[in-house]
Amino acid sequence: MSSVSAKSELIATACSRTAHALDWGTESLIAFGAGSAVALFDPTDVQGPGIHATLQGHTKRVNSARFVRTISSTPMDTIVSASADCTARVWQRTSDSWECKSVLSGHQSSVISTASIELEDGRTIVVTASTDGTLRVFEISSNDSVCVQTVDVGSRSAIDVAITVLPDCGALILATGNTDNCVHLYTRAQVAGEKFTKALKLTGHDDWVTAVTFLRYLDSDTGRTNSTIAHWQAGDVVLASASEDKYIRLWRVSQVTVPQAAGAGQNSDKLAAQAMLDAFATTGDASAAVQLSTRAHVMAVAAHSGEKSYAVSLDSVLIGHDNWVHSVTWTHLDGFPSLISASADSSVIVWAPDADAGVWSSVARLGEAGGAVQGFLGAAVSPSGTRVLAHGYQGSLHMWRAADSLWLPQASASGHYASVQDVCWDPRGNYLLSVSTDQTARLFAPVAKGWREIARPQVHGYDMRCAAFVSPFTYVSGADEKVLRVFTATQQFVASWKVLTHSDVPESELGGLAVGASLPVLGLSNKAVDEEQIRALQEADMNELNDNYYMRQTHTDVVANASMSAATSGEPPLEEHLLRHTLWPEVDKLYGHPYEIFAVAAAHSGDWIATACKASLDKYAAIRVYSAHTWQPPSVRDPNGGEQSVAAMPLMAHSLTITRVRFSPPDDNYLLSVSRDRSWAIFEKTASADVFDEPTGPYRLAHHQMKAHTRIIWDAAWAPDARFFATASRDKAIKLWPTPQTGSPYSAKPMVLTFPEAVTAVDFLPALVRDQRYVLAAALENGQVFVLTAEMEEGRVIPSAWSSFEVSRKDTHVAMVHRLSWRPQSQQPQSSFGGASEEWMLASASDDQSVRILSIAL
Repeated sequence: MSSVSAKSELIATACSRTAHALDWGTESLIAFGAGSAVALFDPTDVQGPGIHATLQGHTKRVNSARFVRTISSTPMDTIVSASADCTARVWQRTSDSWECKSVLSGHQSSVISTASIELEDGRTIVVTASTDGTLRVFEISSNDSVCVQTVDVGSRSAIDVAITVLPDCGALILATGNTDNCVHLYTRAQVAGEKFTKALKLTGHDDWVTAVTFLRYLDSDTGRTNSTIAHWQAGDVVLASASEDKYIRLWRVSQVTVPQAAGAGQNSDKLAAQAMLDAFATTGDASAAVQLSTRAHVMAVAAHSGEKSYAVSLDSVLIGHDNWVHSVTWTHLDGFPSLISASADSSVIVWAPDADAGVWSSVARLGEAGGAVQGFLGAAVSPSGTRVLAHGYQGSLHMWRAADSLWLPQASASGHYASVQDVCWDPRGNYLLSVSTDQTARLFAPVAKGWREIARPQVHGYDMRCAAFVSPFTYVSGADEKVLRVFTATQQFVASWKVLTHSDVPESELGGLAVGASLPVLGLSNKAVDEEQIRALQEADMNELNDNYYMRQTHTDVVANASMSAATSGEPPLEEHLLRHTLWPEVDKLYGHPYEIFAVAAAHSGDWIATACKASLDKYAAIRVYSAHTWQPPSVRDPNGGEQSVAAMPLMAHSLTITRVRFSPPDDNYLLSVSRDRSWAIFEKTASADVFDEPTGPYRLAHHQMKAHTRIIWDAAWAPDARFFATASRDKAIKLWPTPQTGSPYSAKPMVLTFPEAVTAVDFLPALVRDQRYVLAAALENGQVFVLTAEMEEGRVIPSAWSSFEVSRKDTHVAMVHRLSWRPQSQQPQSSFGGASEEWMLASASDDQSVRILSIAL
């Protein structure tokens, strides 16, 4: 028997909704929190696979992910992640993989930020900040990790921490931004086991301090040519602090002699003071200047060479954001120190010292008006300073690349930011559709060297639960509402998809497709826009448009979106483009269910849709069947003898929520349903007709198997020849059942396949592979994925010998898997495993907010 192997093709997920979840290491490596994992991806490969690995170990959301840096701020191949599970983890790269080197525990509540530095003797100092009101200081060596100190900061906990080494004396300086609106400074010697002592509390911010970061300024020769920083001296340390008061403050830490320290309050730098006063004057707020203080604070620092004195003074105040500033980070542009800040005002600002004005000024404002819904939570910059990556409140990633004096947007990784409930392939296997409780539907397709999101056809107002393709360009989706919605592709999507994937489609299949779609102002449904509408509006007199509210709204909100040109560059679309210009129009709604939709399936023929909703009583646990041609229930003869046909009755069998419905391949002869009531039911096809004789229309109940499992049945799947089917249950078992035969009593016993955890998703490969083998994929509640194979046996309906292959945990999910779906047999890629193996793709959706595609070699 051939061996089975697997490798990852796609990992699609979003960044955690925290300010410090993302960090940039080397030029080609970014790490960010993604649910309970740390995601890694290469931002330089725009057409590559995006996220290429996840680091798994945390059990709750990752709040922070940061690279360990050397004293000179060079990023190392080590990451420190902080999580809501009250721990931090240290990850180290070994060869081509990452391993968890240490688990830093001790906090009693969520760890929200970390700071780390590698010293010259090889030790790494890690400081963790938690909502339990403490800081914990760890010293990590090659053999051990030890907590050497716990600092109690009280109820005004630290939101962010930063650490560096003072150049002149080699002592460590630690800064924390707290909810008491202050920046707190701590110092200690580098000697192993030393303790941090409180040095200063810096006041000035009027709201929570959300971010702190250090710059070690070692090159004063360059700075002398810029009047804004000409007073900085080699050996200074500059601390940037950001706050919810909308401002960024720069604090300069300089070594002073004892006489200088005594008179520091009277000898503040005039240039810095004037620059700050000028900045405040531009706000037009006279009271702001009253809050300005340039008094230098003096602190004593214990070092190996004796005690040193340092003056800490407010150097500059950066004003430009209109809302909370969530993050700030240092970089270098044109040889000068620069800052990147991200704010809830939907902008990322690049700050640089203005030599002519003598103040810090905004040299670039990144982001689109109306983009990054609810603003940016954080931003990181590449070591070269030529790329900036920001993440938004909804987990989206936005990248810009410096080109001459411009910052050009670039495509980046993308994915859902909440639990993914369902995935399904279009009938030809060209692209994958996923739906999530983040209220979006997303399409993924192979682009150049990897899979990327190419469209976001539905942005809904309800958490989405299920979806099914009726045809290559039409799908039906269900959400936490009582109706199902039908969507069709647009000409824009098809044109963009053809360019991105180098695919083709007959023109005959494009008839009737709208040009584009948009969600009008105050609208609840995506509206189609055709060529005649666009032509009429383009030819209309502008005065007429201005006099007609409806026409004005249509012109600005529909035509503007629909007329967006397709992506002809061959690069994946940007986040802003996905959000606004890749919608599919809603063409119909399916009514009838009394509660939220939970399951939907489409017949292989494309003729029927079967749906079910949440139910706590048997009268609601019904399957409703709709025609995919009329989007109405099938017509049946009036049971009372009337001449007019009536709508078919729902299919009844279960008493609780139906969790899955499946049509049998290849000709839809049977409809299978499984339920929370631990039973399964088979409905058989009736004689085809325009008006059915059966009261239930095209299907009728053939058999109902009560107590099929001892716990809830989550999923079911048909073998490719429909000779048998599988049911997956919370009782940690998959049962294989022979298909009932019409007119014969059913007394067959199932074959039972047991697993270590509850089985939550199952799917059969849609074809027999070499040696007439069945292939069954199963996923568990803890994220494990198994591929089971068995050869067809003469004289037996169900094979007796099943071999199991477990996919490596580094390539699987870390939470409950809701759905598995094999790519259809057509358009299989060339095998990249070598040899004569058949290569199939398996998609999965999980509570860990990710969509994954695996290549399985059989």
